[in-house]
Amino acid sequence: MDARFLARSSRPCFNLQRPQAGMSGSNLKTLIQPLAAAVTELSNKPPWCTGTLQVSPEDLNIFYLRGNEARMLRIPEATENQLDELAEACRPETFGSNDEAVLDCKAGKMDVKNFSINFTPGGLGLSQAIKSNLPGDKADERNISFELCKLNVYGKGSFFKTHWDTPRDDDMVGSLVIVLPTPHEGGALLLRHDNEEMIFDSGQELKEAPAGTIACAAFSSDVDHEVQQVKSGHRVSLTYNLYFGDSDSGSRNRFPTTTTLAPAMEIFSKSLKRLLDNPKFLPKGGLLGFGLKHQYPISSNADTEMDLQDLIPYLKGEDSAILDACKAQGLEASLKIVYELAMGYKGKYHVMCDELASRLEHEEPLEDAVRTLRDDYGGTVIWQNNVANKWDKRRKETRWDTDVTWITPMKNVTPVKHLYIDEGSHIEMGYAYGYLSIIVEVGAPGRRDDPSVRSYFKFSFSMIILLSSRLLRRRDANDTKMWKKKTKMKKMKGMEMKMKNKRKEIVVLEYSPSPSSNVSNM
Repeated sequence: MDARFLARSSRPCFNLQRPQAGMSGSNLKTLIQPLAAAVTELSNKPPWCTGTLQVSPEDLNIFYLRGNEARMLRIPEATENQLDELAEACRPETFGSNDEAVLDCKAGKMDVKNFSINFTPGGLGLSQAIKSNLPGDKADERNISFELCKLNVYGKGSFFKTHWDTPRDDDMVGSLVIVLPTPHEGGALLLRHDNEEMIFDSGQELKEAPAGTIACAAFSSDVDHEVQQVKSGHRVSLTYNLYFGDSDSGSRNRFPTTTTLAPAMEIFSKSLKRLLDNPKFLPKGGLLGFGLKHQYPISSNADTEMDLQDLIPYLKGEDSAILDACKAQGLEASLKIVYELAMGYKGKYHVMCDELASRLEHEEPLEDAVRTLRDDYGGTVIWQNNVANKWDKRRKETRWDTDVTWITPMKNVTPVKHLYIDEGSHIEMGYAYGYLSIIVEVGAPGRRDDPSVRSYFKFSFSMIILLSSRLLRRRDANDTKMWKKKTKMKKMKGMEMKMKNKRKEIVVLEYSPSPSSNVSNM
């Protein structure tokens, strides 16, 4: 199976960090640049492959139902009228958008219960071809299985707008589209990933191929794809869901022992080791962050509990390679979700959590939402910026609990969205977006594999939330009274210290005469 590839880079969500003491931002950027470049090398193999494959004519017989009537269609010999009848037996196609079916195309669809075909992708040897050409790391230890999903018929003027296939299960890795050898012009498959694209024109490929040739395209589930308008003829295709199963050393379809990412993996591992061996990098230890490249099946409303670590076996391509390389260095690496909360003039927070915040209340104000993430989900503020307004300069604050050194920035590939409402002096809506990321714990030089050997710094959250006078009014009477009492004591103590210092100055002036003074005459 011939394969063609095209790489892309995803739009970053944010990349905010500060250097540790004694290190400038430019020096930190210089240190991590080789590792970031190594990640780019991992990303150079895109998540798709295309090609053609010749099969026997007997494998291209379709059996289908039209109403209560069973029919058989020999694809290599099919006439225009027979293909029209096949199209009439289909129903309008839809696709999933935010967990809902959307009708946004002109194509016919037939469910698997209403048709069958003689061949299977595994029997044609497509398993090995896909596993050899799609990027993967853990994938080379597992089998791949095919689930027939649907048959599509595109007549003249039919198309399918840009979409991606929503993963049905955690172990769904992508899709396989097989275009059968029926004459057609147009209907090219357009694949997009990270702002790059490729066009696979099945009509042209089949026109130039021997009789009985099928056109195939396999791609990851997070690849945007569309079918361009068919100009003439009929484009008949089969779609399969691709799944990873358990490893099986006896399977003839096992992944090759040398993965497609092996050369880039070696570069990444060496770059990571050199960085960790440099005592100037994170001299007190810290956290490394890698934005995920691929999309994973997480519900958009996040109303149910979910352990993020359950997704680790299903990481794809460079996401899996990065996590494995870090663990090979003895580092603790895990999946985290970083919530980005923002609301108008109040500014923005980035809070890192170990689990999805399924109980984030919709009516919470911004600061209460941050507190919920910290208290109920063990969240850590990794960046916070309150936008100053011209009436209250005290709001110009930047504080966080800990640093994350982002090797590659967060990316908007698997967002989780929450809505919350602030019902203070005026109603205002805000959103909390969650982004998956790989976070690696690094110890101090000489003990990199021991994350306990690193310095933490914590700030009192009350120093942040007490800047808002509205929140004081929301406190109960006892808390407000106690806060005022403590504040008054601090002010009194401060005034006492000032007076004490002033008295000391007076004493110094009164009892420290200049050398020229003549005290003997007194």
